[in-house]
Amino acid sequence: MEKPAVEAVIGLPPTVAIEQRLTRPGTKSTVATVAEIFPFLRLLYARLGVPGDPQTGERAQRQSLESLLKEVTRRLSVPQKVLAPVVRGRKGNYLALGRWAVRKKLPGLRIDGRWVDPSRFTGTHRYRTHAIDVWIGTLSPGSPAPEIERLVAEALLLGRETILLVDPQGKETLLSTRYFCPGSGRSFDELDPRLFSFHSPLGWCPDCQGYGSTTGGRTADRGEEESRCPSCQGTRLNPIAAAVRLPLGGGRNAAGPTLPELCRLSVEQALDTFARIPAVGREAPVLAKILPEVITRLRFLEEAGLSYLALDRSAATLSAGELQRIHLAAQLGNNLQGVLYVLDEPTIGLHAQENARLLDTLSRLRAKGNTLVVVEHDEDAIRRADRVIDLGPGAGRFGGQIVADGPWEKLARDQASVTGRLLGRPLHHPLSGRRRPCGPSDSWLRIEGIRVHNLRDLSIDLPLGKLVVICGVSGSGKSTLLHRVLFPAVQQSVGRRRSGSQQPERQCWSAVSGADPLTAAVLVDQSPIGKTSRSTPATYLGVFDQIRELFASLPSARERGYGPGRFSYNTPLGRCPACQGNGALAVELPLLPLFRVPCEACSGKRYNPQTLEIEYREKTIAEILEMTVEEAASFFASVPRIRQSLELVAEAGLGYLALGQPSPTLSGGEAQRLKLATELAASLARPLPRTLAPEPAKRFLYLLEEPTIGLHLSDVERLLRLCRRLVDLGHTVVVVEHHLDVIAEADYTIELGPGAAEAGGRIVAAGPPEKIARAKKSPTAPFLRQMLARARIPN
Repeated sequence: MEKPAVEAVIGLPPTVAIEQRLTRPGTKSTVATVAEIFPFLRLLYARLGVPGDPQTGERAQRQSLESLLKEVTRRLSVPQKVLAPVVRGRKGNYLALGRWAVRKKLPGLRIDGRWVDPSRFTGTHRYRTHAIDVWIGTLSPGSPAPEIERLVAEALLLGRETILLVDPQGKETLLSTRYFCPGSGRSFDELDPRLFSFHSPLGWCPDCQGYGSTTGGRTADRGEEESRCPSCQGTRLNPIAAAVRLPLGGGRNAAGPTLPELCRLSVEQALDTFARIPAVGREAPVLAKILPEVITRLRFLEEAGLSYLALDRSAATLSAGELQRIHLAAQLGNNLQGVLYVLDEPTIGLHAQENARLLDTLSRLRAKGNTLVVVEHDEDAIRRADRVIDLGPGAGRFGGQIVADGPWEKLARDQASVTGRLLGRPLHHPLSGRRRPCGPSDSWLRIEGIRVHNLRDLSIDLPLGKLVVICGVSGSGKSTLLHRVLFPAVQQSVGRRRSGSQQPERQCWSAVSGADPLTAAVLVDQSPIGKTSRSTPATYLGVFDQIRELFASLPSARERGYGPGRFSYNTPLGRCPACQGNGALAVELPLLPLFRVPCEACSGKRYNPQTLEIEYREKTIAEILEMTVEEAASFFASVPRIRQSLELVAEAGLGYLALGQPSPTLSGGEAQRLKLATELAASLARPLPRTLAPEPAKRFLYLLEEPTIGLHLSDVERLLRLCRRLVDLGHTVVVVEHHLDVIAEADYTIELGPGAAEAGGRIVAAGPPEKIARAKKSPTAPFLRQMLARARIPN
């Protein structure tokens, strides 16, 4: 962690920081593991679980010593080595174990499958996991009963009620007085929490190694169906672990769910199951410690609006908002007091109904004596805060000052506060003063027979050339409709129209009609616009090519024979040879992460001295890359094709970005708005026609998912105006969104629901926002009514 850029910190209590996770979880992660519930479930099954035979389903029971001795004697038709399992899946050197075996004059050890003489044992690799068995002795046919009893008793003592018999062919038999199935004669080892971990070789399915699917460690795309592992059927666990049952509420003799069966429950179902378990009997001490931890975390997940998620759902399939709330529930579930919680935009991805519940949860945390510092743009969160600190006045290098400080009512009266101005005078929707009508005479896109996830036999109609918003509670099917239906259906319909290809396989709809006016579907998501420091806003927007051409056209550049390539930091001619045009050098040190330092040769400017001798209006190419978008738009005022593109980016609220800022440093919201501005710039650019015949106008279907994540109220207004400009040019913009200002701005709204998962997937209401606000079964309606009524109040 970097040293904070402050002079002093005074009065800091114990602090928990809950930040947005920019990295996706591992392919083995599930809702239960990310929410930190799974470790408690593993412990619960290890302490109270009852093994069973994976083949017959027979439940294990205790076996008497006499029965075990009879089984050993029955197997003495051939010599049998008697072993005690002492180490399973643990790290360490274990040199002391070898010395102990020498003192006891034991015949040997079996370490990770190899037989070792204790006198020659020099220890194991300290940082690797090991399996070690102690060879107690060997029984032969005809061994006397006292000898059998002595060796078996010693092995049971060392092996914690479990022994191993190994015959001359190496065949191994496990016998136990703790877990034994009389019908099959099979015994089981002591239950260990690692047995129920799909991250451990002790617990994972040997065929898929705990991934649960045939794709293994490769993450499937949104549209790609993963095939379940045929061995574990997606449970991720080996047969022995998957057969252990937990007798809930009925004593040790009652059958209960296996761990995979329990994890298939939704958060709501699991909470109901655990809440009904009585902490009585011999299990009471264990249940009293574990149940509250599990129930508390499940309740936080429910209050965060995630009751529809199954505990075993892969974290790779979750949205950014869902992941954020799960991390939040994991931290808040610790039930601490007197703590400072620092939260980074906890309301992202929340429906207004879920948002209210989350804010209630935060209020209860405050009531317990905790302090909450929340970085947030959400209007309801700001209104419910005891104190609001407004930073600004602008973004990037134009911000960093405290503009206003106090309750939100004080901000609303402060003319210097952009936040306060929008709180005091909410936006009036629609921004243009009227909505575009969506009547029968308009063009409509219709997709019928949709069947995927919780969308069952659904048909949907979207007006073209309009701003369409799809809303609904989390898990109602909005993302599925966008990614699995709208985008591929239009793309495939356009592709067949162009190439005459046949219907693709594995589509989840039966028919598409009305797509003829569309040229293509464009998914404008929050994925990065570039993965390396060589990618910048200028290169993505396309203006850097034009700037390089401008520099190459200068007389001084033409005299030297410099072309546009000379002003690229990706070519050897113009870039700095020391840093290869990166502007920084990567430094690797042992035990430390990779970090970068500015290049001393070019001082971070990326170019060699000869290239920097060429200037346009007394500015080098490097100095232009250091300009912000707003500065560059003013600087290139006399170059319309460059100015227009930069002004559109500024209109999107990104005027503070530097032209040469590395793309990986942009947030998801910034990347999405830059993509929108680029699309709008491309639509406004009108190339000269190649023929005299008029060319048909291109009409695109733009699809956006939660574009308001991370946006200030003023940036939301800019985003809406940007979408409106795309619609004015004849395009169709479809937005999946929870933000009430976006819903209120729509020409046409479709609400999915009414609930999540199986309770969702249906159209609750469709029409202009005013119609949604009147829908009786709409979860959005009460909040949207307040928004529309507040916006109609004269300022």
